[in-house]
Amino acid sequence: MKLYVYDHCPFCVRSRMIFGLKEVACEIITLPNDDEETPARLIGKKMLPVLVTESNEAMGESLDIVKYIDETYGSSVLKMSDNPEIETWMEEATKLIYPLAIPRWANSDFEEFRQDAARQYFVNKKEAVFGPFQRLLEQTEIMVNEMNVQLEILEGLFAQQERDSEYFSLTDIRLFPLLRSLSIVKGIHWPPQIDAWRREMALGTRVNLNDDIAT
Repeated sequence: MKLYVYDHCPFCVRSRMIFGLKEVACEIITLPNDDEETPARLIGKKMLPVLVTESNEAMGESLDIVKYIDETYGSSVLKMSDNPEIETWMEEATKLIYPLAIPRWANSDFEEFRQDAARQYFVNKKEAVFGPFQRLLEQTEIMVNEMNVQLEILEGLFAQQERDSEYFSLTDIRLFPLLRSLSIVKGIHWPPQIDAWRREMALGTRVNLNDDIAT
């Protein structure tokens, strides 16, 4: 199998996670961010992740890939119910996480941005949606303070739930990529339970955090 991804992309992280959790072999291929031809050829549009299965079928949509691997290879690991409170938290938190993470992704040494044209392609696309990156960076202190408050709320939600070290939920699959995205931001205060969980998930999924390149 082949999985086409961008390293920074939280939707791509979702799809990478299930291979680590289930110890299923897959070739991970990072595409340049401006490569429109490859995903268009595979699924008809410029979107990643894309999985090419062992039967040579191309599949997009991160959660479809997750469910396919979980149901096809070995026993399911996605046996826990979704957490509606954390799902609601994520809907609000993304309003801070993406404006914090996106300009930092653009300035980082991810493989998909190694070519200048690929990096500029990303900048042009995202600034059209989020506005000038410099303006976002100037708001860092305010957004980081707000994000740290939200993380304390999430810590409270963690304290209320029972966790199983062997099984996971789709809430877990959605949450870890957001926290991983946030790990590229300096000044984030990680409450103890969340910090322990994100580090455990990084090891279990074999998807690295970005603490070491945080700015």
